[in-house]
Amino acid sequence: MLYKPVAFADAIIVFSRKRYFHYFEIISRLAIGAALLLDAHNTAYPLIFEFIGNLLFLVAIALVFMTEKHHKKFAVSAAKHCVSWFKPAGLAALTFGIWTLYTSII
Repeated sequence: MLYKPVAFADAIIVFSRKRYFHYFEIISRLAIGAALLLDAHNTAYPLIFEFIGNLLFLVAIALVFMTEKHHKKFAVSAAKHCVSWFKPAGLAALTFGIWTLYTSII
């Protein structure tokens, strides 16, 4: 995403064609959200981790009610039209990931 945004967009489009795409997106958000919620109290900023965990749960619930067809259409559209946002988003994700690790171990 950060280094090769066009390749990342292409990968999203290819992944969106997989039969399990929609379900993987839902389950991964539920799993990460649950992990954040369950371990939030062990971090330096539990409210932030609880907020993000709950946000992931809400997105997963929205995806449950969104049909596969609409989810795939959204993913492909975002991949095609938001390539210019992938580098800044990748940098933000990397920064947030490092911050998450740091705040989880201090």
